[in-house]
Order: sequence, then structure tokens, then C-alpha cells
Amino acid sequence: MPAAFDKIHTIARAYDLSLIYLFGSQAIPGNQYLKGIEVAPDGLSDLDIAVAFQNPPTLPMETYGHLYRDMGKIFDQFDIDLIFVHEVDILLQYEIIKGERIYESNEPYADQFEERVMKLAGDLIMKKRMMDREIMEAIEDGYFQFEYTPHS
Repeated sequence: MPAAFDKIHTIARAYDLSLIYLFGSQAIPGNQYLKGIEVAPDGLSDLDIAVAFQNPPTLPMETYGHLYRDMGKIFDQFDIDLIFVHEVDILLQYEIIKGERIYESNEPYADQFEERVMKLAGDLIMKKRMMDREIMEAIEDGYFQFEYTPHS
């Protein structure tokens, strides 16, 4: 295990983290960097890091600052963005789990978490499609009328 992964594990234990993900456009380069592979980060995009706690911190702002500093030291070649998983909606959680899981304290828990997120996000997407279809039917049936005037 490369030294960077050891540091990730040390941070995870220190902050009582259950999961750490890299996601977004820099997830793969970030994971390669952890493995000791030389990468050229995209200067126009940051490395998105999401963490899940065993128990949410009692001092979230202070914890965020310390954790941001510690993650920034590991991913020193990247501009980072840090997200607490428990603070974001299910669709962003879905984007997070599509990324690179770089730490889990308990693999069965991690798998259950990802399965739950996929199910809830899938349900939400299906409900949105149904609502979109109902709105389009209402428009077609004349329940709603729209006027459009292009600005000159």
C-alpha cells in the first residue's frame, strides 16, 4: 500500500470516517496519484472529495477546516473540494458513489450504503419522469398555456 493510502487510513481513523470517495472529473487522476502514479491535474477542475462519518461531527465547521487541511496535504497537487455526505441530497450522493471509493471502514456497510443510494436515486428519477410526463400531458390537454415572446 503506497504511503498516501496509509495517510488516508490514518485520517479516516482520526476523524471517525466510514467512507471516503473521490468523484467528479478528477476522481481517476486523484486515485492514480494516491497509487503513486504521476499525474497532471487539470488546473480548471478541482478534485472532489466526499467523506461519510460514523457519527456526524459535533463541531462541523471546525472538523471541516481540519479535514480540508489534512486532505489538502495528501492531494497537494490538486485544488480540492470537500463534501460531507450526510449534508447533501440523494442525487449528489449518487454522483459521489459513481466515483472512486478510496476508503471504507466496513465493506459490507459501504456496499449497503451504495445500494441504498442507488435505490433512492432511482426512485427519485422515476418519480421525476412520471411528473414530467404528467405535466406534458396537462400541457397537451390544454390545462396549461404558455406564451413565448422572444426578446429582440
